[in-house]
Amino acid sequence: MELKQLAKKLGFSRIKPENKQHFVLETPMEEPAWNLLAANLPDNLKTRFVYSPGKVTVRGLGVFKADQQLQNLIDAFGRMQGAIPEAAIV
Repeated sequence: MELKQLAKKLGFSRIKPENKQHFVLETPMEEPAWNLLAANLPDNLKTRFVYSPGKVTVRGLGVFKADQQLQNLIDAFGRMQGAIPEAAIV
């Protein structure tokens, strides 16, 4: 539930697996908004998150166990949340 709430605050509408190796984060956001969020990710994670119109693909996340997948996404979303001003987070 925490993951869904963080995702919604960041503008992601759906999280789903793709091809057993990747996860897709569906989003209506444009690339400038994504660049703002991605700027808060460490360099080793920036290469895992690939933006394309309408979605962000998280590469290689499917190889982890389910609990590790959730924790990795929650950690990444927590870092991205730093790009959003406090007044916007409700």
